[in-house]
Amino acid sequence: MKYIFIVNPESAKGNAMKIIGNIEKVCKQEHIEYEVCYTLAQGDATRLAQSYKDEENIIYAVGGDGTLSEVLNGVIGTKNKLGIIPAGSGNDFYRTIKELGKKEIKTDVGVINGKYFLNIACVGIDAEVANNVPLMKKKNIKVKNLYTASILYTFTHFKFKEIFFKSKEIEERNSFTILSICNGRYYGGGYNIAPGASLEDGTFEVYYTNKQKMLTIINLLLKLKKGKLEEDKRIKHFKTNHIKVESKETIRFNVDGEKIEGTQFEIKIIPKAVTIYHNEKLEKSFLSV
Repeated sequence: MKYIFIVNPESAKGNAMKIIGNIEKVCKQEHIEYEVCYTLAQGDATRLAQSYKDEENIIYAVGGDGTLSEVLNGVIGTKNKLGIIPAGSGNDFYRTIKELGKKEIKTDVGVINGKYFLNIACVGIDAEVANNVPLMKKKNIKVKNLYTASILYTFTHFKFKEIFFKSKEIEERNSFTILSICNGRYYGGGYNIAPGASLEDGTFEVYYTNKQKMLTIINLLLKLKKGKLEEDKRIKHFKTNHIKVESKETIRFNVDGEKIEGTQFEIKIIPKAVTIYHNEKLEKSFLSV
């Protein structure tokens, strides 16, 4: 079994490239057979992962949540296991993996309009904050300040749109401030939206709230950062394995760091669809630069 490292050189302004030398050093010390591949354009990570579809390896995504999402879409349906080297600006799904503390997790995977995802699909002001992060990167803002800058920008540009969602548990129409469909626990660089998410129960945790004033949204964000959003009576929560979302206007989902636009979305969960390999000691040594 080989370790395949798929590296996004652009992650967190080149952070992934800083650890490659260390990864190679550790692999040689531990007598691990390995290969390193680099992405040059969007979609490369998926194509590179698919090139190993007939093998049985551990394929590491070296980058952020966007890189991880691409590698997932190349690994799913094969015998390869998925590893994570968190070298991006958010690294939110890795936070959940660390909290669960298991070496291998046969994890559920979401699918939205045919695209697989591990973490969270959301639409509303939280999605727009994530969608606007690339714009903040172009303004040469420091990595640690990207999400704060995006929040400030989004608050002055966000426009509410009427959305309808339907699952077997509930259906509702409103101009939602937040509609988050969660497999993992964290998004937005550490905001704990779904503290009870398990990755192994075959269901999404869905959180939503109707149209709110900006002062209320700020208060909700503070609770969200502390992982206490459920305590607010304005937040509604349910579990489901299948949900449809529609709007007469084009809306923008953020799905594991990627923007997806449209007017109709179908979101389902596939139980135990991929194995996540998590050797925390080894991963720490890879990151020790």
